[in-house]
Amino acid sequence: MKSEVLEAIGAVDLRRATLVNAALAANERAKFLLSLLQFALAHAAHPEQAVADLRRERLVCGLAESWLDEVVAGARAAAAGRVQVPHAEAALQKLAAEVTAMAAPLAGGPFDARLAALLAAMPACPDGLVEAAAVAAMTDAMPSRGDSLHRLVMDLHKALNRLQAELARETLDGAAVYGLADEDRPRLAAFMAGLNRTAPLKFAHPGLGTTATRAGGRLVIQNDIGTTDAHVIVVTVAGFKAQITYADVHPRRLAFLRAMLARFEVSWGAEETRQVAGLAGGAPFHLAIGVLEAAGEEELRAYLNFLGSRLVFLIDWNRARKQLRGFLRAPERVAALEWAAGEEIGHRGFLELGGAALINQAIETASGGAMHFGDRLCDVLGDAAATELVRFALRIASEGLRARQSLGLIRDRVRAELQTHFQSEGRRLLRLASEHAGLVFEIATLVRDGISAATTGDGGLGRRARRAGRFEHEADLLVVQMREAVRRRPDHEAMLRLLEAADDAADQLEEAAFLLELLTEAGAGGGPLACLAALADLLVENAEEWIKALGHAAAAAGDATHEDADDFLVAIDRVLALEHAADDAERRLRLEAVQQAGNFRQLYLYAEVGRVLEEAADALKHAGLIARDVMLGA
Repeated sequence: MKSEVLEAIGAVDLRRATLVNAALAANERAKFLLSLLQFALAHAAHPEQAVADLRRERLVCGLAESWLDEVVAGARAAAAGRVQVPHAEAALQKLAAEVTAMAAPLAGGPFDARLAALLAAMPACPDGLVEAAAVAAMTDAMPSRGDSLHRLVMDLHKALNRLQAELARETLDGAAVYGLADEDRPRLAAFMAGLNRTAPLKFAHPGLGTTATRAGGRLVIQNDIGTTDAHVIVVTVAGFKAQITYADVHPRRLAFLRAMLARFEVSWGAEETRQVAGLAGGAPFHLAIGVLEAAGEEELRAYLNFLGSRLVFLIDWNRARKQLRGFLRAPERVAALEWAAGEEIGHRGFLELGGAALINQAIETASGGAMHFGDRLCDVLGDAAATELVRFALRIASEGLRARQSLGLIRDRVRAELQTHFQSEGRRLLRLASEHAGLVFEIATLVRDGISAATTGDGGLGRRARRAGRFEHEADLLVVQMREAVRRRPDHEAMLRLLEAADDAADQLEEAAFLLELLTEAGAGGGPLACLAALADLLVENAEEWIKALGHAAAAAGDATHEDADDFLVAIDRVLALEHAADDAERRLRLEAVQQAGNFRQLYLYAEVGRVLEEAADALKHAGLIARDVMLGA
């Protein structure tokens, strides 16, 4: 099929060589399928013996159909010399297609009649029932027992090896080359150096076969990338000009390639859409041509080297993008794959280890109920944290596989990283609450200083009231952040209740700052103002203890120590005690106001300022009780 897409895009120089390469790849698949059928017969005859696991062999030879793994295990003996084989018809059709692909470069020769006769003799398999003797005859390779499909595969393989030897005089760093000029060799070597550096990142996936020749006065390099029939890249080099002709069924992957090559001044023409019967299932594919006019040989080779190194990141790209849908938004998914390519980590290791399942399995054990069916990781952790986790999974999967680490170890590392993210969200929210507590302290300090200024007649109450208003607005914004965080992580709902309670304190203190200006205008002074100052002092101290409590809570939520937890409880106890003291101070204020207020206006304002300060203390007490319950797991 690769040869057909080459013809469709006008790159015919390597068509015959590509047919041979494709035929040799089909040989590996055909041999696997023949072995698969032989194992199926053996298991049906001796079901008590262990079942052969051929998954790795299937992947190595380039067969992505996972249903083939069920063929051997499900084979059962049936009546009248027949065998029940799962997917028997599909397996035989696949075998016929692979043998036909093997014969394609040799069409018109002595193999045509044998191929037609043997394909016609392939056994029927109604409802998965197949004659055991017919399968045995088909897979028999002994020449003394007559011709067989297995024998034809062996003979085709020998003929293909001879044909390849006639076509390819040599290989250069893994590329099959045909009639290169001396100037072509260092350029192809640069391309292959880049390709070979990153090729291990495809792991068990087939692809990246490279063929090169000189045609029409140009170096022509073709790479099959992966196994998709309409996915191919052809590079032609003449002078210092390098042209890419790239075909792909996925326009987004084409855009991804263009983004990877952005560091070079590649000029891209208009993208075309073509449709060829038999290619890509008849669906349209996209064609783009990019041209680089290099300044000299050094830039040209650097470009070819980089281009070769990028091809592995196109394999299974669209599948990887889809596997990340449950974790990231669309732009972040592409950005994560761009990052993996830039770091030369890739995404194939992630797919080898199950793709989305690798992260989902970690979520099941690490989230502690924070995520539910249908939740997306970015909506729970936030975009930045989810992106960081996905990058970690991509890296640890790739590096772990290359280091031959066990699957269990890699999964444990992803789970541990995810657990850290879920735990760190709690600490982040505590830091947010601490920032809010700092604003409460600032407003309480402004109220205390305002009462002191009213006592001495220094003024400035209006300015302090405006500053208190700005602090209160900043505190409201922190509550909005907390509300958004808890929307993503409902398991932290108690933190929102805690901050909303503390925000009531900020609101009441800001109200007190506003009322103080009115109280001064009413001629306040004497004993009631002194009582008010004492109450304000208690609020400042209360806010200080609240800051301490949240600081100790954040420490205890991290690397918890007995001292951190104890200091937290002591600070909370002090918050509660100060609320009781504020109650007493507010009662003394009312008594003094009733006895000394010069008029009803003064009496009302004394009582109102005392009330809002006492309610601020109540709010901090309420927040403290919630914090205590959170830390004690109540």
